[in-house]
Amino acid sequence: MLDFNGTNANSTRNNTTCFDILDDGECKNEDDVRTYLATYIIPEWYEWIVITVYILTFIIGITGNILVCFAVWRNHQMRTVTNMFIVNLSVADLGIILICLPPTLLVDVTETWFMGLVICKLVYFLMTVSISVSVLTLAAIAVERWYAICRPLAFKSTRRRARIIIFVIWLVSASVALPDIIFLRLKRFERVPENVSDLLMSCQPGLGQEQQTAYQIALIVLLYLLPMICICVAYIQISHVLWKGDIPGDGDSRSVTQPMMDTRRMNVANEQLASRRKAAKMLITVVLAFAVCYFPVHLLNISRYAGVLKYIAVDGIRAYSYVAHWLPYLNSSSNPIIYNFMSAKFRKEFKMACICCCGPPEKGKQGFTFTSATHYISPNNVGTEQTSLTTMK
Repeated sequence: MLDFNGTNANSTRNNTTCFDILDDGECKNEDDVRTYLATYIIPEWYEWIVITVYILTFIIGITGNILVCFAVWRNHQMRTVTNMFIVNLSVADLGIILICLPPTLLVDVTETWFMGLVICKLVYFLMTVSISVSVLTLAAIAVERWYAICRPLAFKSTRRRARIIIFVIWLVSASVALPDIIFLRLKRFERVPENVSDLLMSCQPGLGQEQQTAYQIALIVLLYLLPMICICVAYIQISHVLWKGDIPGDGDSRSVTQPMMDTRRMNVANEQLASRRKAAKMLITVVLAFAVCYFPVHLLNISRYAGVLKYIAVDGIRAYSYVAHWLPYLNSSSNPIIYNFMSAKFRKEFKMACICCCGPPEKGKQGFTFTSATHYISPNNVGTEQTSLTTMK
C-alpha cells in the first residue's frame, strides 16, 4: 500500500531526476515511476471479489428498478400517490446505480481518478442529487401516509400534488448538490511527480479541512439525521393508529357492536385495514434499509475530513471503505426485492413482466387475460383490489 501522506522526495543523481515515491530511499526515474504506477492500479485478488459483487449489484439493481417502473406504468390501478413516489425513488436508485456505481468501483480498485475534471464534477453532482432525491422521497412518502391515515380530513392527497412535490424534491436536491460543481478539483497525490503520470489523482473539494468538515456535517444533518427523525416520528404515529384500529375520519364504522353494519361492509373495512398495515410494514422496511445502508458511508466521510482516519490502520480503512461504499448501492438494488416480498401487487406485476420477457405462450396454450377491479372507498383513501382471470383454450 502506498503512503501518500509524506512529502515528495525528489533528488538529482548524475543529471537524472529521481523520485522516492515509496519513501524507502530508492531512486526511481520517470520511466520506473510510470511502470510502477501502471502496475499498482491492477486489481489484487481480493479486489476481483469486490468487482464481482459490484457487477451482481449492478445487474440486480438495474433489473429490479426497471421492473418497478414497468409495473406501475403497466397497471393503471397501481398509479396511486404512494406508488408515484416509489417510482420516483426507483428513478433515483437507477441514477445511483447507472451513474455512480461504475466510477465508485473504478476509484476503489485503482485508487485513482483519471476521467478528468468535468466527469469528476458531473458524477459527484449527480450522486448527491440522487441520494438527496432518495431520502427526500422517503420523507415525502412518510408525510403523505401520515396525513392519509392520521389526518385524513386535513389534507387531500392527489396525483397532481404528488407531481409538484416530486418536482420540488428534484429542484431542492439539485440546489444541495451545487457545491460539488463549484468546489470539486483534481488533486495529485503528494508523492506522485507532476507531469510524469496522470495516475493516482483524486477528485476532492477544493476547501480547507474545517470548511469541508462543516459541509459534511451539514449534509449529514440535512440529508440523513433530520429526514430520518421526521420519518421515524411519522411512522410511529402511523403504526399506533393502524394497529390500534381507530383511524380518524372513519368514526365507529369498524365497531363490531354497530348493528347497522352488514357483514360485507365489515369485511371490506377489515381488508382495507390489513392492506394498509402491509403497506406500512413495507415502507418502514424500506426506510430501515436506507438508514442502515447509508450510516457507514456518512460515518466514513465525516471521519475522513475530521482527521480521524490517520489513527486507524490502512488495511482496516480500506476494508471498511469497500463495505461503506458498496452498501448504498445494495440499498438501491434491494428496494425492488422488498417490494416483491412485501407487496402482492408488485409481486404479481413482476411475474407478468417476466412472462412477457419469456415470449408468447406455448403452442396449444394460447389464452387471454381479463383484469377486473374491485374498488373500495373510505373517507381517507380510495383503493383497488385487482383480480386476474385467465381463460385458456
